[in-house]
Amino acid sequence: MAEDLREFEEWLEHIRGGLSPARRRTLSLRTAQVLRRANLKRIAANVEPDGDAMAPRKASRNERGRIRRKAGSRMFRRLRLARSWKIDADADGFEITPASASIDRVAAVHHFGETGRVGRLRSGRLIRAKYEARALLGFAQEDRETIFEATAELLESDHAFQNS
Repeated sequence: MAEDLREFEEWLEHIRGGLSPARRRTLSLRTAQVLRRANLKRIAANVEPDGDAMAPRKASRNERGRIRRKAGSRMFRRLRLARSWKIDADADGFEITPASASIDRVAAVHHFGETGRVGRLRSGRLIRAKYEARALLGFAQEDRETIFEATAELLESDHAFQNS
């Protein structure tokens, strides 16, 4: 996978080299939007970038021990929204980052499988839980093909603009 990604980066860098800085920024922004959209679809479907299903959610219980939420239900309600992930794009590249500190904390806890706060007991003591690692952001084979299409579309519109 790393070798494929390196070849893809070289190909994309070769194409970017012939573009003006403004068009390179547009290409970076378009690429970032495509990747964000693909990753958000995977997050909503509870699928990791490699195509495996995410570790299912554990059933949560109330103080009496009764189940409040079904195990395996959809996760990441806020993380699957585009407004939760900001894109910083310039002529040299792009970065997709969480839009707020709370989104960043939740994403990091799940992505790296860390321990996070779940709530508080009536006594005020924190309840913590160890989460399984669930890869939220990544680069899948389908993303490569979608980026090829977006790049070709951008270059075609560039070519049509120059010929008119």
